[in-house]
Amino acid sequence: MKIKDLSFDVFEREYFIYRKSDSGAEQVKAEYTAAWSEWKKVVSQALLDSSCRQLDVENTENWQNSGNLSKRFWTRIKYKHLFEKPSCIAAMISKDNLKVYLEWHGYKHEHLIEERKIHNSWVLFIDDWMKTNHINPAEYRVWINKDLDESYREYITLDEFISNNQKADRLKEVLNEDPQNWIRVGRVFLKSEVLNHEDITKEMGQTIAELEWLYQKAVGNDLIPNEAESKISYQSTSQESVIKESEDKSELNKNNTPSELIHHVYQYIESKGFYYNKDEVINLFLSLKTKPFVILSGISGTGKTKMVQWFAESLGATEENGQFHLIPIRPDWNDGSDLLGYKDIKGDFVEGPLTRIIKKANESLHVPFFVLLDEMNLARVEYYFSDILSVMESRKWKENQIVTSNLLSKEITGYEFDLKIPQNLYIIGTVNMDETTHPFSKKVLDRANTIEFNRVSLMEFAFLKKTKEMPWISIRNDMLASKYLHLKDVYQNHSELVFTATSMLENINKSLQIMNAHVGYRVRDEICFYLAYNEEYKFLEYKEAMDNCILQKILPRISGSDTRVEQLLIELYRIFTTQDYIEGLDSYESDLENAEYPNSARKVVEMLRRLHNDSFTSFWIS
Repeated sequence: MKIKDLSFDVFEREYFIYRKSDSGAEQVKAEYTAAWSEWKKVVSQALLDSSCRQLDVENTENWQNSGNLSKRFWTRIKYKHLFEKPSCIAAMISKDNLKVYLEWHGYKHEHLIEERKIHNSWVLFIDDWMKTNHINPAEYRVWINKDLDESYREYITLDEFISNNQKADRLKEVLNEDPQNWIRVGRVFLKSEVLNHEDITKEMGQTIAELEWLYQKAVGNDLIPNEAESKISYQSTSQESVIKESEDKSELNKNNTPSELIHHVYQYIESKGFYYNKDEVINLFLSLKTKPFVILSGISGTGKTKMVQWFAESLGATEENGQFHLIPIRPDWNDGSDLLGYKDIKGDFVEGPLTRIIKKANESLHVPFFVLLDEMNLARVEYYFSDILSVMESRKWKENQIVTSNLLSKEITGYEFDLKIPQNLYIIGTVNMDETTHPFSKKVLDRANTIEFNRVSLMEFAFLKKTKEMPWISIRNDMLASKYLHLKDVYQNHSELVFTATSMLENINKSLQIMNAHVGYRVRDEICFYLAYNEEYKFLEYKEAMDNCILQKILPRISGSDTRVEQLLIELYRIFTTQDYIEGLDSYESDLENAEYPNSARKVVEMLRRLHNDSFTSFWIS
């Protein structure tokens, strides 16, 4: 396959903001789109020509970002089961050359020092690589991530690197000075060479095939540098002196079960010096699996924000790698533009904080992204969050993927695509209830599991004795993604469970109708999803799981001051405990200990006491 002039010429420009171009934004957009599409075809053909059937394109960076044009196109190629690892074979084209090389794209992953060492250890295998793959070292070049010279012509050849001359020593010095550096190796094809070549994709494919051997070493499939080594020794190729057997600490084995995943999250949070019991971790996991929107409520200082942060980080989602984002909600937000963005007076689209995250999540659909809306009820949720809530309800199956309606159209944003909510995005809001915040409408409560964090055990110190911190693991989104969207999906394998749960909800609904607080089909369906996941993973007993569902999906709907609220709560107490409520008792522990749904019953007692003391009650503690 031959590469056309446009593939290089598109980068020959004074400005890289396409609205500043003399030729006009639309023409520049058309040129870039055409060149970018052509580049993706080139890489696909090169991959076919490589005959490396296990390798696949993980991502090709977009040609623009917020109106800024890219100065090059580049693509990451990896094994499918290692998409989340930073090591890759990269293909890149810029205005005067084309490169195919071994790359590390974890430049934002400052904490991945050990993995970066593993990546850099490819240099220990140069001799074996050249012999095994019949490499001509004069064709390959070596350079550092922090280029010592802007010109690619200054990259030293592999020949020079092996001979350990002054240039090579300089590269090694830079690498050892800073553990965040890495070293690249690959082939650089000049523009003139590429344009004159009748089938450059075959050359690219051959290079990919040759680099695959080194890529295996860089991802640490077989070997890992000795932890005692603070620096890599480039003077010796003796494997025994610097390497030991691999124990990949950053990737969850694909055969691990959800129970093992929960155990890891629980231990990780405990190792950070925070105390949550395992059932709370299970509940958050099941709630996110049921629907990717969860609300954490409770008094201030109980660790709601930290729970979300450590849960996400334990699964490889951090602020450094862009998979975890905290968005503080402002009290003056009154429509979706504060979160999603808006068109300014010039007609340009200004991205909101959530829009940027959604774009990034759409580029890496294989890993989960977490958004924490901190103190989300400082503003009225129904005002600034209504668009997201509505689009979230449009989720449907399409070609084995969960898709939504458009959140923002390309006509509004100027993107090349309509913006939808991706299936790997999980939104969690934290709320406090006091005089500075707003209550939730049923529209919001129907669409989320509301988890309370009011448990405080000040004298619990055992977890503080854990001195060894756990490493995080990186999981694929499949572990957390929903697989049930409609009752029909779950009914096929869990018909008895659906019948049992619905019968219970029908009984509760009769009581809720007293004040028109009865639940609809959406709540029924999501409770069944939660119970089905729990049954499949064997986390909790059925009644424990149902207790969570009642507490999180039904009781938050109840508030008021009249006799109907009292009548409703008394009736619910009877359903949950099978005992009559007797007002004025010093303790209800005997009933609660033997209750079918003790946590829900305990909450009802709390709400009744507040009604009698304050003449008003609600689910929320203020």
